[in-house]
Amino acid sequence: MIDTANITEKWKYLTNNSKNLSLNDFFDLDFPGGNFYIDKEANFLVNQSTGKKVDKEDLNNIILAHPIYFMIITLRGSGASIQDIFDLLNYDTKNGPMLGQCNMSFNYQLKVDYKYNVRGKINSLIEKKSQKLGKIKILDFSLSLYDDLSLKIGDVNYIWILPLGKKNEI
Repeated sequence: MIDTANITEKWKYLTNNSKNLSLNDFFDLDFPGGNFYIDKEANFLVNQSTGKKVDKEDLNNIILAHPIYFMIITLRGSGASIQDIFDLLNYDTKNGPMLGQCNMSFNYQLKVDYKYNVRGKINSLIEKKSQKLGKIKILDFSLSLYDDLSLKIGDVNYIWILPLGKKNEI
């Protein structure tokens, strides 16, 4: 069993003290985790918004969720919002965070009217100097999706590029 209370407390501590911590203090940090439920109506709207033709009368016959949910579920169900992640790292979003990479692997298709569990961790947080951006942090984290029987549905790995200020300020 995952000790979510302890993980949440660790996030609070790190968030409150991130200015004084080393980048290594974030290595292998678990996300608080959580769950996400995909309902038929929301799935219908997602399909419509992405241009997939779905007949409203056929709504009850749709059993598979749109694959874009994989990104939505893992981030929304991780127990930490995107802003929580930025707060954890003491990152000012005015510096323009960027998605450097996103790799997904699916073991099974997503179902509608189904609740999924999310677990994740920070793989690394490094700092380096970019010729174009100046000083940056590179955050690498993974989120995994499980069904209610703890069967792994898939993984998503994110790499975020976090510029730390103007190039000339280094």
